Amino acid sequence: MSQIFDQIFKFLHKSISYSFAIVFFSLQGAFFGAFYAYFFGSALIPDFTIANHPEIVNVFVFATLFAAIGHSIEFGILTPLGYGGLRQDLRKLNLFLKRNETIRHKDILELENNLNTLIHLPKENMYAAIRYAILVFVSVSITYLVFQYPLYELLLIFIGWLSAVFVYGGFSYIISDYATGSKRVEIKKILAYRDVSVHKNFGILSLKGKFIFLLILILLSLSVLSVFISFGNASLLKITAFITMTFIEAVILIYMFFQSINLTLEQINESANSLATGGSGALPILSIDKEFILFAENYEKATREVGKIRENLQELVEAKTAELRNSLETLETLKKQQDGDYFLTSLLIKPLSLNKTIGSHVKTDFLIKQKKTFLFHGRENEIGGDICITRTITLRGKDYTFFLNADAMGKSLQGAGGVLVLGAAVQSILERSNAVEAVKLLYAERWIKNAYQELHHIFESFDCSMLVSMVMGLIDDETGLMYYLNAEHPWSVLYRKGTAEFIKNNSDLRKLGTPFSEKSLEISTLQLLPGDVLILGSDGRDDIEFVTETTARKINHDEELFLRHVERGDGDLKSIYQSILTMGELTDDLSLMRIGFKENSHLPPRAIRKESYELMRKAKTQIKSEQLEEAKISLLEANRINPENREIKRALIRLLVRMKDYQLAAEKLNTYIEEYPGDTDLIYLASFTYKQTKEYGKAIDMGERIRLRNPGHLSNLIQLAQLYLLIGNLPKAEKTLHLTSLIPSDTKRIDQLKSQIESFRKNIVVEIPS
Repeated sequence: MSQIFDQIFKFLHKSISYSFAIVFFSLQGAFFGAFYAYFFGSALIPDFTIANHPEIVNVFVFATLFAAIGHSIEFGILTPLGYGGLRQDLRKLNLFLKRNETIRHKDILELENNLNTLIHLPKENMYAAIRYAILVFVSVSITYLVFQYPLYELLLIFIGWLSAVFVYGGFSYIISDYATGSKRVEIKKILAYRDVSVHKNFGILSLKGKFIFLLILILLSLSVLSVFISFGNASLLKITAFITMTFIEAVILIYMFFQSINLTLEQINESANSLATGGSGALPILSIDKEFILFAENYEKATREVGKIRENLQELVEAKTAELRNSLETLETLKKQQDGDYFLTSLLIKPLSLNKTIGSHVKTDFLIKQKKTFLFHGRENEIGGDICITRTITLRGKDYTFFLNADAMGKSLQGAGGVLVLGAAVQSILERSNAVEAVKLLYAERWIKNAYQELHHIFESFDCSMLVSMVMGLIDDETGLMYYLNAEHPWSVLYRKGTAEFIKNNSDLRKLGTPFSEKSLEISTLQLLPGDVLILGSDGRDDIEFVTETTARKINHDEELFLRHVERGDGDLKSIYQSILTMGELTDDLSLMRIGFKENSHLPPRAIRKESYELMRKAKTQIKSEQLEEAKISLLEANRINPENREIKRALIRLLVRMKDYQLAAEKLNTYIEEYPGDTDLIYLASFTYKQTKEYGKAIDMGERIRLRNPGHLSNLIQLAQLYLLIGNLPKAEKTLHLTSLIPSDTKRIDQLKSQIESFRKNIVVEIPS
């Protein structure tokens, strides 16, 4: 259909004039308007015919013809005869758009003026249609008055005339808009080629207005048809004619409306493609609807910005390249400096993370794989927050293996900073332990307590900005008794006879640098057997990212997976590390420590000689019979025959305490505790025995060892408070008494102790000189 309209328009333009082509189509609106007016008159006025209203019909016909001729002359139907129209702008337009003549050579000002005329032409055409329609109605009204026809008929004709004006004016506007579109685009392209900014004037009707017009037109047609039928004076021929004409009119208008939108969208698409492929992206938009004009203005702004960017693209690229080059050079300089800082820090850490054990019974080894790696002077190094330290120290004449596995919180340099502080502090403590005689006389429990408190106070000064988890302890090189504490570090693993299990404890210790209560400080013990292997490790051993076929990350949450790695690696660090790597990738620093105790030795056969066994049985019988002196003689003889047997020594010591032979019991306890430091019950008995022999210093040492191992031992706390009272240390006694209040128990003994402390305080007050 578009080709039919285009061919008709081009033919009329070439044969007569451009304005005549517009008028030709616009007059169809006049025809449709008159058609509507006639049908309204026929429908509403039953006797409205040529026979009984000859004057009205004749005036209507002649006025309509006059209006059509006037409309045509005004818009240049006589242009071929040298008269371009009543309006000056239309005369210029008809002279400007001559047949078979190009407009590319026209002056810019002339092009702009005529473009403006074309933009306003649909509006002016609609106004002209309304004026001529008014002329027709005035002529008919005068005729009604002159010939004295009923005035109510004139009112009904006025209603029909309003519908005719609506159709005539709207049709004239839409047809003019559609018909002038191609010529507007042609002029806009010429102006755009000459770099002239095109004025974005828009028509009186927007897309919304046109749509409302079409909707009202359809509703109006249906209303006219319904009225026409309801009055009962319509023949089948008239109804068919009305439906046919309405259909033709609606199809023409709807087609032009949507075809205009379609052509405009095609223009936008072509301009966008042109802009995307490097063209100018000019948009000489066909439509004069407000919505499209506003879009064209914004689009033109965007194309200008794109044009500016393209013009300066090379300069921008060079400027950005130079900027990026400078940034890269700065970044490389900063990275070199950072890598230098990393390298210096790693050099400082290396002498702190040492394996310096010299004993033959306890063998240690460790493996550290920090997550952060860097290149410095062509060599790959690594830095992180994990550290391992082992060293042999001597306490009370016995060799102990000190071990520490720690993880400082934070990544890269932050974690390394924590390691530096921790490593330096630990090495200072170890050096002092080998140089200061007073430190060498400490028991293992007291040494670990002092070391932990010193480290905690150092990290506490950082206000929780530097935290360290760790497991730290001492191992008696001869007996294999391990004293240790765990400050929120992953559980250590005991690998014994091919089976791995966690060494769990109930410690409430938090990371170094976290505020803690002294009551939460508990030293745990574990008796190692020959052939046992301890595996310590940081949380990097568990933080494994599994390899999956999906893009989603899958992190290990099974802490017991590490036990299977230990068993699969048979307690060897390298094998354990390879087993971890087969499961996935490390996501954190990893440190592993291996401690083996007498791996080439075996437990001695636990045997008791026959004579000693008989004496033990005899002593038990004598004790039951309250023959304590005879039982003592039997046990002393059994101990002489088999001095290595632990059960005989325990039975003898308990009997001596029962007999209140505290002096001999103390002598036996001195030797026994050195040989079996893990026997907590006998250490408590030793504290009691030393109290009876008035060796209060030794008694307090034994009591403090028990308190560090088992802070909830109520009897030990009460006895310890009494010992402090005996030596006159009231603050210590009160502090120990306070610890008993944290343990649910019978308050009778505690109340007695409180009374003793109050009495002691009163005595002190009395003795103070005035």
